[in-house]
Amino acid sequence: MSLHRATRDLNAPVHPPAEELVRQPAGPVVLFIGTVLIAGLTCILYLWQQSQIVSAKQDIVSANATYTALLAQENDLIAQKNNLTSVTHVVAQAVKLGMVVGNASQFKQLSVQPSIPGSVVAQNTTPPQSSVVLPATNAAITSWWQDAWDGLFNVLQ
Repeated sequence: MSLHRATRDLNAPVHPPAEELVRQPAGPVVLFIGTVLIAGLTCILYLWQQSQIVSAKQDIVSANATYTALLAQENDLIAQKNNLTSVTHVVAQAVKLGMVVGNASQFKQLSVQPSIPGSVVAQNTTPPQSSVVLPATNAAITSWWQDAWDGLFNVLQ
């Protein structure tokens, strides 16, 4: 044998015999450990899922309570609006503030005509076809406000 061949044989990988390469099947201990790990993971995931369900139910209960409170508040506001806009309340407040029904002969009558399609800059007024009466009480319109309306009315005529 030459020296070169001997060094080559020493550096060669050592392979065990073919009988030792066959793996032994998992023993009962490994099977038991795997089963315990799977059962433990299943229990942890089940408990996590249950906590998510409880949390969602608590969120639903909280949202339901908030919705009920807001619905009650809305109903209270609607009842208050209906009370404040009722005719009896408006009349009672008008009497309380000293408002009286005005004399019909003191009312000014404004005529509102529907707009004519197209671009019209100025035109002569025609006799009113339909008019709208805008009544007001004596206490509601002060003299300067009445003068302003009269001035506007005169400008429009």
